[in-house]
Amino acid sequence: MREGLIGTVVALATGIALPAGAEIFHRETIQNFRAVSIAYDALVCGIWVANESHEIVLLSTFGKELRRIETDMGMVRSLTVEESGLLIASGWGEFRRLDRDGRPIDTPFRLSETLYDTEGLHRDADGSFLAVEDDPSRLMRIAPDGTILMELFGDSFDPPMTEPQGITRDPYSGNILVVDDNEGLNSLFELAPNGRVLSVSPLSQYGFDAEGVALQPETGTLYVGFDGGQALAIFDWVPTEITIDTPLERGPDCAYS
Repeated sequence: MREGLIGTVVALATGIALPAGAEIFHRETIQNFRAVSIAYDALVCGIWVANESHEIVLLSTFGKELRRIETDMGMVRSLTVEESGLLIASGWGEFRRLDRDGRPIDTPFRLSETLYDTEGLHRDADGSFLAVEDDPSRLMRIAPDGTILMELFGDSFDPPMTEPQGITRDPYSGNILVVDDNEGLNSLFELAPNGRVLSVSPLSQYGFDAEGVALQPETGTLYVGFDGGQALAIFDWVPTEITIDTPLERGPDCAYS
C-alpha cells in the first residue's frame, strides 16, 4: 500500500466524514522537488520554497526555477513573505528577516516566546502572522509584537487536524488553508477565520506527506508540497464559501498585470 493512502485509509477505518465543499483541480506535478514550506510573492510573481536546508528556492508561478539563495540559517523549516522581503524560521524558535536577494535585514530573534516547532507560517495583510505547529497541534494568530491573538487546537476540529504542516490564507474569500501530513489525514483543510472547518480535501491521489501550501490568490492557483513524495503539485482551487463581509474581486495573474 502506498504511504500516500494512509490518511484516506485512516478516515475510512475510523468512520471520519470529510466535509466536502471546496473544489481543487489538479494541473500538474513537479517531481523530485522537495517543498516543506511555500509562500507566494506577488512582487516578484513567484513562489518561495524552503526544503529544510540552508537554501531557499524561487520558482515562477508555473514552477520554473528562477534562483537559489543561501542563508546563514542551518535549516529553513518555514517561511513567509513580507513587504521588505522574507521571514524565515528554523523550526526551533529562531526567526530571521532577509531581503529578496538573501541579505540579512536583522539578527536572529524570537517571534513569540511560545513558538518553537513552527511548521508553517503566513504573514497576513494586517501584519499579523498565522502559524501552525504539530506537537501539539496548534493554529495561532500572532500580533507583530508576539502577542497570541488566537490559539486553536487541531485535535478539537471535526475531523481532527492532528499534524498541521503548512498554512496560508486567501484574502478574497477570507479562508485559511492548512495541509495535514501523513500522520494525520494527508489532506487540505479549509477553515473560516475563526477555525470552523469548511471542507477537507484528501490529497493522497496527488502525493504523500503534504507539508507545504501556498496560494496565488488572484488566480486561485494552489501549490502543495509533498515531502515524502518529493513533489510539488499545482491546482486550481475554488473556495467553499466567502467568510468575510466585504469579499474582494480576484485580479489578473501578476505575470500579466
